[in-house]
Amino acid sequence: MVTKKRNAEDHALKMFKIDTSDHMMEVPLDQGLYRHLRFRKPGTGLYWYDIITAPGQLTFRGDMGTYVFSRSEDMLAFFENSGGRINPTYWAEKLQAQDVHSPAREYSRDVFVRYVIEDFWNSRENLDNAVDVWREIREELLDEYGPSGDKSLAISAAMEFRHGGFEFYDVTDWRLTAFSHHFLYSLHAIVDGIRQYREHATSLQLAEAA
Repeated sequence: MVTKKRNAEDHALKMFKIDTSDHMMEVPLDQGLYRHLRFRKPGTGLYWYDIITAPGQLTFRGDMGTYVFSRSEDMLAFFENSGGRINPTYWAEKLQAQDVHSPAREYSRDVFVRYVIEDFWNSRENLDNAVDVWREIREELLDEYGPSGDKSLAISAAMEFRHGGFEFYDVTDWRLTAFSHHFLYSLHAIVDGIRQYREHATSLQLAEAA
């Protein structure tokens, strides 16, 4: 599970780097804790994003969605505490609002499959024909609903499954979500955007001191 989580984060980072390789930063506003940082490729709005801060709040908005965070007075400093890596679980706890089309968490077929396998594995020794039951689970449940993007269909299928004396219990308690690609992508954008902003501020200070 940890590997899948890391793979999802790494994939989001890879796509972010590819999509924004030609982006440039603009700073329409930079007055203390009030900032507006804009990132986009000149001449196009593809994969654009903005980072907007006010005391106690940071808003990310762009092609990948809109997310509003609140935790500390200076939200740039808050995100910098991660040391350059994203921290989806902790940062999601600070969400005040999230995109209706791209929520932070969404149904994950991988998580659904994991629950199905774990339930079967824990019960296999009590079954008369575990091989036959597993074949039925794979063909009638995983192949049919595992790849599905519909959480309700997957849950209903698991609740209704009966074969060879086996059935799933507490299906409604399964937490079938994982952090969405859009959310992870946006977190990488925040971290990188702050890095660019800090480098920009440092270069201005050096130029003034010269």
